[in-house]
Amino acid sequence: MNQEKIFTEIFLPLYGHMFRAAMAILGRNSPEAADAVQEAMVKIWKSGAALSRVENPEGYAISAVRSSAIDILRKRHSSENIEDILNLSDGHPPDHDSGDFIERIIASLPVAQQEVIRLSAFENLSNEEIAAITGYTEVNVRQLLSRGRKKIKELYSKFL
Repeated sequence: MNQEKIFTEIFLPLYGHMFRAAMAILGRNSPEAADAVQEAMVKIWKSGAALSRVENPEGYAISAVRSSAIDILRKRHSSENIEDILNLSDGHPPDHDSGDFIERIIASLPVAQQEVIRLSAFENLSNEEIAAITGYTEVNVRQLLSRGRKKIKELYSKFL
């Protein structure tokens, strides 16, 4: 099978799955998710003849979109501080009951914690499934979830 046929018949149908993974990593309403998938598709296309040797196309595609999404998260995270993320610079207290407030707290976490928290909370994935998607061990996933939840609770309490 040639590169174009492999790409169109095997990888393009995975777009929805890749998009859901990008949304889980970047946030529910993130327009950046589509950018992450597009960037991942370009990387996959540029793999050229190597596509014929991919044994697990879905895993390969998810790994590519995960990498793209994490790059976007790092760029976003490095340019913001907690007050900016929580929109506290205007001096008004945040609405603690809003999903947006919790999403902003999650966005303030380290990239790995954001990723596993979103996959667990928003996609309802098990630790085993999260480990398969992210490449982390199940022990590492549990650790990241625990630390992330602790930090969310700490930040939430700080602004009560």
